[in-house]
Amino acid sequence: MDNYITSKTGVKVFKDYRDQVTVDKDSPLLKAKASLSRETYNRGTVKGLSRFGSENSEDIKTWNTFRSLQLNKNMRKYYELMSLQDDCERVLFWGIDADTGKFDKDLKSVLDKIEPPALWTVQQTEPDVIIIGKNTIVFNESKLGKSGANIEAWNRKDKFSEKHEFYRKNAERYFNKNFTDDFDVQGRRFYQLVRNYIVGSNLAEKLNKKFHLTALVRKDNKAIS
Repeated sequence: MDNYITSKTGVKVFKDYRDQVTVDKDSPLLKAKASLSRETYNRGTVKGLSRFGSENSEDIKTWNTFRSLQLNKNMRKYYELMSLQDDCERVLFWGIDADTGKFDKDLKSVLDKIEPPALWTVQQTEPDVIIIGKNTIVFNESKLGKSGANIEAWNRKDKFSEKHEFYRKNAERYFNKNFTDDFDVQGRRFYQLVRNYIVGSNLAEKLNKKFHLTALVRKDNKAIS
């Protein structure tokens, strides 16, 4: 019997998401994340299965890569690719330390300032992977979906609302005038990257470390914007 179901679009979705996890597959963090209602398919042949079970899951690809580097103490390889010299102290997946299972308190305090829970009632920003070193903080935003696919990676289609005012007001600290003068357009075009940059910069300032943002994409994907 196959251990996966094929969706109407031809994507394999494993019945047990762990079948495509290559490292620390029984992690409580991974289980909790994969079990969230927003991470569960709600229609079609794959209804009830976790999106983490998709063969194109960028969350699983990200976990397999960075959790492996962390557990094998090989994060220096990543730093070398980034042309950085540092020693990794902690790695956060979606803001949570996989070793303790706790959401990082410093990140939470920054998020509560930038994205007040009273306004951000559904979900605050969840950076895919944060690597905290002795001297640096690197935010990694992943778009590692289906090979060769057209990907609208960073944009926001809806107009900004009241809850985005902090980003609008603070954009001038981090971006040039051409960008901030056209923030309603450019800020939405690079929405996820803008949020990660401002959150990461604030966290780095709080911890007195240097901030870096990396966008991870597949070289064969198209229409990345």
